[in-house]
Amino acid sequence: MRNSLKQMMRTPVRTVLFLGLMVFAALLMTLGASIWMKGTQTMAQYEDRFMTIGTVRQIPDSFEQQLIWNAETKDYDVRKRGQYSDYYTPEDLLFPGAEYLAEPEQRAFYISYQPDYLTTYVSMNPNAIGWAAFIAEFSPMEDAMLDESVPIQITKVIGGDPQLEGIVDYLCDHRNPNPGMIYKDKTYVAMLGHQATYIHGKVYEEKMQSKSEVYIGLEMVPYSLESEIFLPDGSQPEDAYRDGPKIFEVTDGFYETEAGRRILNLAQTGQIYKYCQPVTGTNKTSLLMPFYNGQCFLTEGRDISEEEYADGSKVCLAPKTFMENNGLSLGDAVKVQLLYTDRRLNAGQRFTLDGGIGFYSGLVSPDGSSLEVFETSEYTVVGIYDVTFSGTDSIFDPGADELIVPLESIEARHGMNLVAYGPMTDATASFQIPNGGIDNFLKGWAEHGTDKLAFTFYDKGYSKLKEGIDNMKVISFVLFAAGVVLTALLLFFFSHLFITKQAQRTAIERSLGMRKEACRLAMLSGFALLVLLGSIAGAAAGYRISDRISAASAGETYYETTYTAGLTNTVNNVEVEEAAVSGMPALFCTLSIVAAGVGIAWVKMNKSLKREPMRLLAERAEE
Repeated sequence: MRNSLKQMMRTPVRTVLFLGLMVFAALLMTLGASIWMKGTQTMAQYEDRFMTIGTVRQIPDSFEQQLIWNAETKDYDVRKRGQYSDYYTPEDLLFPGAEYLAEPEQRAFYISYQPDYLTTYVSMNPNAIGWAAFIAEFSPMEDAMLDESVPIQITKVIGGDPQLEGIVDYLCDHRNPNPGMIYKDKTYVAMLGHQATYIHGKVYEEKMQSKSEVYIGLEMVPYSLESEIFLPDGSQPEDAYRDGPKIFEVTDGFYETEAGRRILNLAQTGQIYKYCQPVTGTNKTSLLMPFYNGQCFLTEGRDISEEEYADGSKVCLAPKTFMENNGLSLGDAVKVQLLYTDRRLNAGQRFTLDGGIGFYSGLVSPDGSSLEVFETSEYTVVGIYDVTFSGTDSIFDPGADELIVPLESIEARHGMNLVAYGPMTDATASFQIPNGGIDNFLKGWAEHGTDKLAFTFYDKGYSKLKEGIDNMKVISFVLFAAGVVLTALLLFFFSHLFITKQAQRTAIERSLGMRKEACRLAMLSGFALLVLLGSIAGAAAGYRISDRISAASAGETYYETTYTAGLTNTVNNVEVEEAAVSGMPALFCTLSIVAAGVGIAWVKMNKSLKREPMRLLAERAEE
């Protein structure tokens, strides 16, 4: 080896150049291999933590203009309302080639009437006066036409908050272009409530004269007595009270008439909203966006299992606030009495987290009879979840006191006592597909589907992560390939300079009696040492650089903390921590380079040793 090194030192520039280039080649190979392995391990490590959910929204066929009378402006307000020739169903999404991990579902939520429980509304509004639709008898303070705000006194609450009895408020038949007269010496009955209309007319002018600031106050309006119940197919039957009278004079025997009986039946629901709890049926908890994005999270117990979902087991997830308000614990049973079904909105749009309730009117059957509880069950609480407030109103917000149950556990789940019906929306329709399957799904849908349905996909950054890692792997392949090519060129070229070109020296040594084995060792040892030193140094440098590139570039550029570009953004992603840099690529590259260098040198060396020394010396003499 000493002689070999001495021989190399006679050409120091060549030797240093070879060593430097070997370091660089080994660096490229190691860097490429390390980045490739790190990306592959990172994806494998986090694959199961990602989940791709799609939501569905039906696009209206057209928009109808509705003319709604405004008593204050004495003109019609124009409102646009989406029109649908037909409603698509989850079955329409089962197109050929569609791959689902959880098939599409359109969720309804059910309203459970349970007066034995303390609801969020009551706990947060213990002394609130219930101004939601209530039925009461009232007397006008003066003869007046109801085309402006008229003072009335509520004389008797038939269905609603008893605190309203005796209150003086203002009434206007605000949406009626042909309102009637009411008279001071008569008693009337109607379903009343506040809407987004304000006091106007003579009474408003009088109040403004006595105030230095603008007076703003809501007026009451009469509600229709029509039934708002839908048939299971989404249609509404004929109703004699649709577009009919809203205010009735109370005379002897009035409550024995058809209108009177309907009013009494409607009155039974006057306080029911205080004791109602939403129940949502689903086939998978993660299809509910609040659970998917982390707004809802389990604090005790477990999730509903796949088997329980499939079997329709009587188990549920219950909110922490509801459990605490009612002194319930994990494993307790919650009684559910289903009274109404809403197939248009999700629970959070009716039962808001701040305790508000947007309840329904017209809660009687089309013939005016009362609606009865259609299913009673007891559900065992297997998981308790808590909710974080998003700070803004979102269509995905969960409902206050909302129970999550297996859809199959609700026997009468196909449209009993439907209080609302509508198309699939992002808040009510969703499905799960394999990670990375968005493009395949959209291609299949473009071939077999319709442009009347729009999709939004959420993947918690999977597409962005995979795209970034795939880009890194392409770069790593280029680096590795460049390193391999450079290594091969260097080994072939410098083995020629250090071995083949030294054939005459070897011939002299052999002529002086040196054995072939000693010649091999002399030629090979120095070259192999340089290859070893260069590969070790380059591999070490590549290992360190790959660690830095991975932490800075992959962690910041490719692992963005938003959802994939083009999809809906959210702040709740899977936090990805890159796999640790392994020393295996460096070791593999070092051993591969040394083995290749020794192998190439061995072949060239044997080729030189096969030639006769005297012929080699003769060739040199001729030169």
